[in-house]
Amino acid sequence: MGGFGSGRYGGSPTSEGTASYGILLSSFRIALRTGQRMGGTITFSEGDFPVQVTIDISDASNAFLDLVHRTRDTREGPRMVTDRVRLVWTEPTYGGRRWWFICPRTGRRATRLFLPNGGWHFWSRQAYGLGYACQREDRFSRLQRRAAMLNKDLGGRGWATWNEPPQKPKWMRWRTYDDKYQRWERVVEQADAQFTIRAETFLSRLRR
Repeated sequence: MGGFGSGRYGGSPTSEGTASYGILLSSFRIALRTGQRMGGTITFSEGDFPVQVTIDISDASNAFLDLVHRTRDTREGPRMVTDRVRLVWTEPTYGGRRWWFICPRTGRRATRLFLPNGGWHFWSRQAYGLGYACQREDRFSRLQRRAAMLNKDLGGRGWATWNEPPQKPKWMRWRTYDDKYQRWERVVEQADAQFTIRAETFLSRLRR
């Protein structure tokens, strides 16, 4: 089938030319909701970097996302990478299912995977050296903390969902929600820009 892609499906997490490419699990909400197997293409860099995607939710106990794409390691040229990312679900207190990626490197749950410059694989933030330790007072940590506060103010769960779009609380007016959402989104974008910088540093160390 022709494209999850149509431009920026999943989107690049920052506006910088060297930004990481990011895949959001929520981009596959149709397959997650219907339990289907679907395929398509996600495109980045104005179509210059296609990622072939197959998501299979037909067996909830063995759900997965297959990714086929070039590396972003310029030393490797057009070398292709094929990865399978496991998907698991948890049951929220309000019922239903909440789906997660299982990061291929850390084995931890995530809702977004990244492929930074120099990288080979779509991994979680933690896999590229970006944990959630509160004691780190660098710029990324400050932005992350700010995003968590704004997320909680929007009705999210703060640190647990700091970079996940929260749904509007029933009691909040749409105008208020939209204003708060835009502030939260700007902070998340700035945090993702810092992620790119730190991920590239992490990758450069691995290559030594």
